Amino acid sequence: MLSIVPSADAARSGIQLKAIGHPIWKPVDCHLFSAAIGTAATEYAEALATLGSLLPPPRHVINAKLGIGPGAPHRPPYKSELKKGLAAQDFHEGRRFTSREFSNGQGVFLVCMVVPKPGTRGSSPDFDRGRIIPNTLFPITVEGTAYRNGQVFDENFDFGVPPLTTEIDPSFDVDGHSHFPVSEATNFDFRPQGDTSIKVRGRYRYDVTLIDSAGKGWRLKADFVVKR
Repeated sequence: MLSIVPSADAARSGIQLKAIGHPIWKPVDCHLFSAAIGTAATEYAEALATLGSLLPPPRHVINAKLGIGPGAPHRPPYKSELKKGLAAQDFHEGRRFTSREFSNGQGVFLVCMVVPKPGTRGSSPDFDRGRIIPNTLFPITVEGTAYRNGQVFDENFDFGVPPLTTEIDPSFDVDGHSHFPVSEATNFDFRPQGDTSIKVRGRYRYDVTLIDSAGKGWRLKADFVVKR
């Protein structure tokens, strides 16, 4: 069942959240912004570097399985870490972007921080006991599609967020996540190949679902426009 979650910032941010069932976790601190995504020649390595700049060491570190993973322990709340990271990097955040901000190595990112709400109590890399999203709810599956003017534009956004266990390098012996980021990014490089009618300008939407192992989760929609 989808139930609309009111948000005072939804109209301003262009980001909407709907609950699927009654999850005990929630995406917060969601943002749309333009930054370096890279090119095919660099295998889009700049995208991970951009995300790493928002959540820098020592509190967060790049991890092969997690993307951006836990670093030095730090206490909650975690609902403004991405906001602070964006302010420090001075990336262009908003709902309207230029064609230059959506091509030639630049792209539009959607990022959120996922936190317990209310979660359960247990250990995490950040504390011995506190509110967590338990490992039993992982993997959390993330599936997303980007649309342009209502038509599929880019649909290669599927991945799973794993539990924090000894199978990850470096290994974790904890009960769950205290928080973790999720992100999507695209630009004009990822348009359907061979369709020369597609132009960079248009109205775009990210449509993303996050589902835990209990079948509960969230649907995110984020609208933005590329002009000029």
